[in-house]
Amino acid sequence: MRGIRGRRIGWIPQDTLASLDPLARIGAQLVETIRAHADLSRAEARRRAIERLAEVGVPAPERRIDAYPHELSGGLRQRAVIALALCAEPDLLIADEPTAALDVVTQAWVLATVRRLVRDRGLAVLFITHDMGVVAQAADRVAVLQAGRLAEVGPARDVLRNPRHPYTRGLLDAVPTLELPRPHGCWPARNGSI
Repeated sequence: MRGIRGRRIGWIPQDTLASLDPLARIGAQLVETIRAHADLSRAEARRRAIERLAEVGVPAPERRIDAYPHELSGGLRQRAVIALALCAEPDLLIADEPTAALDVVTQAWVLATVRRLVRDRGLAVLFITHDMGVVAQAADRVAVLQAGRLAEVGPARDVLRNPRHPYTRGLLDAVPTLELPRPHGCWPARNGSI
């Protein structure tokens, strides 16, 4: 399995703090993964680790590589985990709720980074999420599971615009909107306030 994990399949876990070794510097974790899949010296693996951190938008990667996970913000930890998933140049990236605990700005960055990796590397991504807003931004095809069974599958545009299964409709109806419900007969004031 070691030849498949990392080398063929990379993984971005949901909980970055729990997935990184708190006692090891980020660089040590990246270097270990790189060396497990490539015949490189420690110095060459460190250079590649810095390149991966830079590729995923970590500012000052030559400095951050020596940080411990708890010294990084949630967004930087997520970037480090994405870099870790890319270390062995996988063909498939499994992203398990990679935006769940992130603010909207970092969430948008993660989605843009994943789209760029797909475009630039030809990487296939399996996005696991319950957030239909993320699905709308990230997916070409969608498979909706209900209680572990396939409820609906198809092109994202078709599934999101015209869901056939009641569970899919329920997921879409649960997406929050900016519109506030108004009691019958209440109209907004002329200045736009409610």
